[in-house]
This record gives sequence, C-alpha cells and structure tokens, in this order.
Amino acid sequence: MKKILWIVGLFLLLIAGTGLYLLNMPKASIENKTVDVSIHAAALYNEYSGDEKASNQKYIGKVVETSGNILELSKDEMGADVILLAAGNAPGGILCTLEKGQSIDSLKNNDLVKIKGQCTGMLMDVVLNKCIIVK
Repeated sequence: MKKILWIVGLFLLLIAGTGLYLLNMPKASIENKTVDVSIHAAALYNEYSGDEKASNQKYIGKVVETSGNILELSKDEMGADVILLAAGNAPGGILCTLEKGQSIDSLKNNDLVKIKGQCTGMLMDVVLNKCIIVK
C-alpha cells in the first residue's frame, strides 16, 4: 500500500511540475511571424460589420497587419497597453492589446500607427491580441 501511495505521489508531483513549467513558459512573440493579411483598420471593421461569420473564417488565428488613427489609449485589467484604432465613422474600431515590452508612452490620440497582431474575432470591436507596433 505504501508503494502505491509513493507512486501516486510521484505521479502527482510530476503533473504539477509539468503544469507549472507550461504555465511559466515564455509566450511566442508575433514579431517574427509572417503577416497573413494586410488591411486598413476601417476596411477590417467594415468586413466584420458586413459578415461576421465569413470574416471569422477569414481572419481568426491569422496574423493581421493593420493601420489607422488612434482613437483611444488605455490599459487592460492585466496592465497591458491597449490601442483602439478608429474605423472611419463606424461606432467601433480595432482593439489592439500590445505584447509585453511594447509601450504606448510615445503615442497620442489621432497618431497614425501600423500594428501587427493575431485576430481573435469581434466583440463590439474587432480584437487583435499579441500586438506589436510596426516601425
């Protein structure tokens, strides 16, 4: 019985160690990934507004490079910098959450920026995650 308890204990310890390793593993940066689609912010928003299902099939999981004017700069609940790009006269925009190490300190509203990120779909805005500012 003791032998079984030792084996189970070692097994649980191995699982916990693997879980901690995977949780703390560095995240892959989008910086070196190839751009799948390059599109202006207003055009991206308009595509999603017109047909969200078709746009999801076209963009979700893809690396998208977009450009537009900054509508708002903020931080999310995890402390990451967030840029909202204007989509013309549309009520929404492109919500870009920046990767760690990227900063909005030198930016201001109405600046024109180019951003590369991974599309995750549309809530009220089209959402890009793991974003970097393209120079």
